[in-house]
Amino acid sequence: MALPTLIEWEETRDALHQIALVMGAIRVACVDPLPNDLHFSLEVSEGGLSTGKMNCGGALHFDVEMLRFSYAIGDDSVFSLDIEDQSQISLTRRLLAAIGEFGCRGQLSMKHITSDKPFAIDRAQATAYASTIRAVSTTLARFRAKLKGCMTPLVLWPHHFDLAFIWFATEGTNERNDPHIAYGFAPFSPGLARPYIYAYAWSRKTGYLQLPLGAPAQPITDAYTGLYAPYDLLRQLNPFDAAVETMLMNYHQLAAQRLPA
Repeated sequence: MALPTLIEWEETRDALHQIALVMGAIRVACVDPLPNDLHFSLEVSEGGLSTGKMNCGGALHFDVEMLRFSYAIGDDSVFSLDIEDQSQISLTRRLLAAIGEFGCRGQLSMKHITSDKPFAIDRAQATAYASTIRAVSTTLARFRAKLKGCMTPLVLWPHHFDLAFIWFATEGTNERNDPHIAYGFAPFSPGLARPYIYAYAWSRKTGYLQLPLGAPAQPITDAYTGLYAPYDLLRQLNPFDAAVETMLMNYHQLAAQRLPA
């Protein structure tokens, strides 16, 4: 069965992105710095997104389909909050007050929390996004499990709203210095309005690799240099997961042999 179309979902997409930015700011304020800036990332859970366990012992979860936050300490949910009539700014204040009652406090940056406009979310579109991210995260996780070597976890990055992980070509695991390949799914980015799956390979010696690619993959050099595969095409492939895994494995075999060992 084909994945959701994600057509005319921009308002919902942008509102969900704003919510992810709120969660990301809270996580950064409430966890210690991690290698490869992973403290800026979120976990993808069965129902949506999570900060994971923070220093105060609790974890903040957002159910994308229910449009509801919950805060859990261990296995116990201690409060929930629907986002109806909330804006990015008001939601941040409500969440900070709520988790603060359970000792979760930190110095939060409001750099990406600027909107006081109530969220415009279509529930059907939110459910479609949740279905898409489940399918894509499962596919990327299965592909990741087939690779050998050092890798980062598969996480969602609030800033670009993309789901991604990094594979390292050597024992070095610093993305700023060591050769690596990144794999991910982005709902949009500057110059690319529609969702897509991407991959790019980099090392200090080679820079970003430009490789010959066959359909459904396309080489790209404008928004970034690497593999670009439009979601609108991929979602129609049957089976989706096998097609994506094959595409990414072909890219991996090409790129990995050209990165310095």
